[in-house]
Amino acid sequence: MQHLQSKLPRSRVKQTIFVHYELHKCTHVFVRRDSVRRPLQVPYDGPYPVIKRSDKFYKVNIHDKPTSISIDRLKPAFTHNVDDTLHIEKSDTETKPNLRKTRSGRRVHFPDYFVSSR
Repeated sequence: MQHLQSKLPRSRVKQTIFVHYELHKCTHVFVRRDSVRRPLQVPYDGPYPVIKRSDKFYKVNIHDKPTSISIDRLKPAFTHNVDDTLHIEKSDTETKPNLRKTRSGRRVHFPDYFVSSR
């Protein structure tokens, strides 16, 4: 027991937080939820527009209110700019088959021997 020596405490190294390299260029960001999530719950909310940037905090417009959020919780949102929208026009000549539905909206499929009109 006389030869036992105490160990030095571990040095506390500050954990580095990953910050995406395109975060300073993006116009919209996703905000991470810092709460316990249920199964299949989305970890990020957004995208929200960025109003103002600083070294550690971004001011983001969430539900029409400017909110300061740490860059540790932000992720850049890459949006696809599509100017040409695809419009599909249905012709009037196409007719939908007469589907039988219940009051709750479910489709009913009767066998052929129950339906006399076929």
